Amino acid sequence: MTYIQRFDPRARVTFYVCLTTALLVVNDLRALAILLALSAAVLLMARLAWARIRHVALGVLIFIVVITALNMLFRSPLEAAQQAIRAAAMASASLAMVFTFDPADLGITFRRMGFPDRFAFALDLTVRFVPMLMRDFRITMDAQRSRGYELEPRDRSLRSVLTVGRRFAPLIVPVVVRTVLEAEDRANAMDLRAFGTGRRTWLRTLHMRPPDYVLVAASFALLASAVAVRFTLG
Repeated sequence: MTYIQRFDPRARVTFYVCLTTALLVVNDLRALAILLALSAAVLLMARLAWARIRHVALGVLIFIVVITALNMLFRSPLEAAQQAIRAAAMASASLAMVFTFDPADLGITFRRMGFPDRFAFALDLTVRFVPMLMRDFRITMDAQRSRGYELEPRDRSLRSVLTVGRRFAPLIVPVVVRTVLEAEDRANAMDLRAFGTGRRTWLRTLHMRPPDYVLVAASFALLASAVAVRFTLG
């Protein structure tokens, strides 16, 4: 467990929301640089292995380079630098948040933050849906490969790549059908348990500690400082 994972999930969500909002509020280059340093420090404290975030980090870097190049063509260099710093800071904070946050804590986190049970549970199921969909698709591909179904291009020609792309289409149908059936079964199970008719209990409980309250207070102070900088420095 890393240092940032010791904080209560509600405190971490509050800090992330306040940090990203502060990045959207301020326009001063010095303030953006400070927020970028803060985001980089949070990413370092997450202690994420480079092999784990390499593909996402490289994709974000390419996106930032492209957006910065376009801003240099149609905007001033100052505005391009502001957008680049803002995007880099948001990406750093998002990587630290996404890769260290347990998806099982998402529902209870938003429920304890005051959101309704329906919203919290729907958000929890949505986050779980994507990994389940990818798992089913991978299992389907492995099963078809074991039966001799070719899913790898024989060469790098455009025709071969398009052929493989067409072969992926029949694999999507069973995965989507299975996902729809599982969603229907889950909805029926929730209806049988009268979900949404009254207050529900959650298996896990969350407890705020003094460091969590300090982080929440610091988050709101950061947001207030960003608003003050916006109105004083423009």
